[in-house]
Amino acid sequence: MMKKILIPLTKSPFSHKILDEVKKFVPVKDSKLILYYITRPPKGLGFAATDYRSDYALKPDGEPLGPKAHPVFPSQEEDSIQSDVEVALLAETNALQKMGYEVSVQTCFVDDVVSEIVRITKRDKIDLIAMSTQARVGVPRFFFADIAEKLMQKMAIPFLLIHPKD
Repeated sequence: MMKKILIPLTKSPFSHKILDEVKKFVPVKDSKLILYYITRPPKGLGFAATDYRSDYALKPDGEPLGPKAHPVFPSQEEDSIQSDVEVALLAETNALQKMGYEVSVQTCFVDDVVSEIVRITKRDKIDLIAMSTQARVGVPRFFFADIAEKLMQKMAIPFLLIHPKD
């Protein structure tokens, strides 16, 4: 039976360090890796900049007659970010696939990371969550509870956690 492993990632190289451990501890056979890139939802940039290339005729006031500024919607930003994520993870995805893993990349746009990971874990019947953790201790831990710790309190599935030194 195929085991589904959710690997939450962010733009931080720190979060990607879990992939080396996954290669060591997760068997290739019957494992589906879900690289789950998490970022905040885009708000929309407003309007794209006017194109001032010299190949457009200009009005007397200097404004181009060509394309004008146009609205940029959050959905357009999401599509752009999704494409950027797929390209950024391409080397890692290809290396994992070359080893024999089944790999998919998903991007999620949320403010509440913990609730989203809990939701996706239940929805997709995830068997294991593999992630890097800050592993804070003392006062910082009190004020900045770790995402991994919050997840472990809410779910009863196995975790593969690492705390990279660098």
